[in-house]
Amino acid sequence: MWINELFGGKKPVIGMVHLDALPGSIRYDEQNGLDGVISHAEEDFNNLVEGGIDGVIFCNEWDKPYSKDVGKEVVASMTAIIHKLTANKASVPFGVDILWDTKAALAVALSTNATFVRGVVCGVYCGDLGIYSPDVEQVMRYRHAIGADNVKVLTNLMPEFSSSLDGRPLELVAQSVVRSSLVDGVCVSGVMAGKAAPYQQLKHIKAVLENFPVLANTGVTFDTVDEILAVADACIVATCIKVDGQPENRIESARVKKLMRRLESK
Repeated sequence: MWINELFGGKKPVIGMVHLDALPGSIRYDEQNGLDGVISHAEEDFNNLVEGGIDGVIFCNEWDKPYSKDVGKEVVASMTAIIHKLTANKASVPFGVDILWDTKAALAVALSTNATFVRGVVCGVYCGDLGIYSPDVEQVMRYRHAIGADNVKVLTNLMPEFSSSLDGRPLELVAQSVVRSSLVDGVCVSGVMAGKAAPYQQLKHIKAVLENFPVLANTGVTFDTVDEILAVADACIVATCIKVDGQPENRIESARVKKLMRRLESK
């Protein structure tokens, strides 16, 4: 699997850099400006790397409410931030997630030499954004058109804060997505950010997909990370490595080190 090659054969822990609200967002802090966003992002990124994290995803987490079609200012801002943090220093593999616009994430990934993007590219859902029906053909055609075929696409099988309108079992959906969509990996999530994906569901999906990359997407903790990585090919972490384990706080290097040491001891 490409994920094994990228991370040297280990099952990676990928940490989230949740960017403060960006220009154009309702919550953007005009007083501190983009420099303030960069400062916080750099703090989180450095704490992840110093803590021994295997990989990173940069995400516009605080651009709430989210958009299905983000503005050009989001693409420009994320490109500038990621380039500043990664261009002139040794780094870990990183990806891009723009909620909920995977084409925009691909544009940023191409411009920053990111390895992968995470998004929702298949299915039909209802939730906070109303009806959401991403067009996987358009996403993959766009990836090819801009010369980003080397950028891997991870799709979330069940987005947080949403319900699928597809009545098929998720294991069957996973098989169908892999066979028909050209995605490079699937993410299995809980019902919302910080909530763990059902363990048996994760096991069943990995069993049916065999050698295809399956990532545990939410709710990984110090107590569950080793059990989860016994099944999944990688996991994505955020809440548990923030100060006091609270989602609105900054990443804490000591908590990252604690998580990574737990895996090293196994």
